[in-house]
Amino acid sequence: MRLDQLSGLAFDHLLGRMFRRALIAMAIAACAIVAVDYFTGAGFLALEAQYGAMHARLAIGAIYGVLGLAGIAILWATRNRPAASPPALARQREMQLIMLVEAVMLGYALARKSNSNRTY
Repeated sequence: MRLDQLSGLAFDHLLGRMFRRALIAMAIAACAIVAVDYFTGAGFLALEAQYGAMHARLAIGAIYGVLGLAGIAILWATRNRPAASPPALARQREMQLIMLVEAVMLGYALARKSNSNRTY
């Protein structure tokens, strides 16, 4: 099997894996949205029986408002947090891997050039 075929298969494998994970994430998000809708409806009915329609809507609106403000506060609190730099050992390992891949690609290119000059 040639190197370009191997790289193509690896790319297809990674792309397929990311696509499947994206589909699963979308299915989870859709289920969460439906669950929030049903729980909101059930909560509204329970509150409406106790306090009336207007107070039930106000309570549900307040709950979602507090959740939204909490999300904004979390984003605001973590906005300037610097990204953790990888340890020096990890960077060295990445550089070794990059150099190895470059050496393989150079050897492959040189082997193809020497094969194209031969006549049989």
